[in-house]
Amino acid sequence: MLKCRTVENSQYIDFLSKRFRIFILGAGFSRPAGLPLAADLWKEVLRRASGMSGRAGFFQDDLNDYMEFRKRSDGVTLAPDNINFEEFMGFLDIEHYLGLRGKDTWSEHGNEGQVVVKTLIGEILTDMTPARDKIPEPYLRFAKLLQPSDYVLTFNYDVLLERALEAVGLSFRLFPSRLVKDDGLVTVDNTREELIVLKLHGSVDWFDRSFYGRLDDEFRKQGSSHHPTDPVFNSSSPLKIAPLIDGPSFETDPLRRMYRVLDIEKLYRGRILFHATPSLLNPSTVKILYSQMLRDFWWGVGQVGVLNFGMVVIGFSLPQQDDYARQVLYRLVRNYQDNYWEQGQLDHRKTPLLLIDFRESATAQQEYRERYRFVNWDRANVHFKGFDDDALSLIGAT
Repeated sequence: MLKCRTVENSQYIDFLSKRFRIFILGAGFSRPAGLPLAADLWKEVLRRASGMSGRAGFFQDDLNDYMEFRKRSDGVTLAPDNINFEEFMGFLDIEHYLGLRGKDTWSEHGNEGQVVVKTLIGEILTDMTPARDKIPEPYLRFAKLLQPSDYVLTFNYDVLLERALEAVGLSFRLFPSRLVKDDGLVTVDNTREELIVLKLHGSVDWFDRSFYGRLDDEFRKQGSSHHPTDPVFNSSSPLKIAPLIDGPSFETDPLRRMYRVLDIEKLYRGRILFHATPSLLNPSTVKILYSQMLRDFWWGVGQVGVLNFGMVVIGFSLPQQDDYARQVLYRLVRNYQDNYWEQGQLDHRKTPLLLIDFRESATAQQEYRERYRFVNWDRANVHFKGFDDDALSLIGAT
């Protein structure tokens, strides 16, 4: 069992002396690259799912059940085209989380309809994400503006940011703390120069090895010399995969058995539905029910912002379906704007909070300000022209 040792004082002081910033990314960050917002994503999920049959046809049954539920419970008559994506998925999430189907509950990834949606989200976003050699220039510029000491908290499922970071050669990790093992003890290592990117809702290229591992163990117990077939972990057409956590981890860490598929296009070109499901939280009004998978990403988030010296929010409009995130952003922003603002800390002064979103009309801009009404606008700058050249200039000055 790994035991944890405290960080040496000199290392801790060195860590605090760095000038680091927090970036919060929402769907509006990826939109200029051609990736869909929630409403367009739902339309494409609906289009691709409509022709499915067999077990995948349960998606249509789930859709019909939801429309019947809304009609009988709320007196609302819905058609598939005007269903609220997040509310529908919230309905399915509650049904699965509470086990309302009893023995007919399909899998730990969700019931059939949920798995269909997760897999289609993976397919759609992979299809629409620019290839590694075709990343739009603004994203490469953004990646070059980032510093190894920065933190990026992203609500996006796509791999656009990772590809931009790889293209410019900036080292990054996708887990909160890097650990090093020394004489059986574990120390938190803050000496590496690497950007921290936390994907708060999971990712289209993440796959959990837990179920495959249990099945493989069962094969061993039965005396089999073979391994279970799996599109990700044991396929006749092998994929390039890598563990999400690079280095030691604790046995209880839910990311310990998570792997990234590096050639994700190759995977989704195959027929993986019900054989491999990406580890992501479906768009849902109650996705926090499933946040256990990523709980360590949230641990202590409410305390950051005090010693950060730059904060930028890009394309995250605090949508109603992610209302829990409003409490998180509230704490981050209050910590940032209320602590050490005037006097600074460790020879650094904070820059104004920067918020970037695309809002053309005065009404839309006012709606955005209402959602972010906890912001002290005297200590903030807002840019309503989206993720453009001017936005990048503002980020560069943060």
